[in-house]
Amino acid sequence: MPERERYTDGLRPGTPLRVGSVTLLPIERVRVHAGTCGSAAWFTAAKEPYAMIVSDEHGVRALRLGAAEVSLESLRETIPELVSMIALPMENGP
Repeated sequence: MPERERYTDGLRPGTPLRVGSVTLLPIERVRVHAGTCGSAAWFTAAKEPYAMIVSDEHGVRALRLGAAEVSLESLRETIPELVSMIALPMENGP
């Protein structure tokens, strides 16, 4: 059994891509799991796509894989630096 174990799971913005008047901002889910046991240590990490924020002439929206919409407000709360990366509208007014 590991003596020490650490697990993190979070969302972070990827690198924004601008194509014409459209800005795409990928949202990545990152998981890290590490532990030690005696003189041994282990580490695993995974990065997977979570959502895509699309900003164009129709507004700003976030889409999950499979094109289902995801709440911009929940992404803003989870990833505070999104506000400075892309102009996100407030869902409940300005």
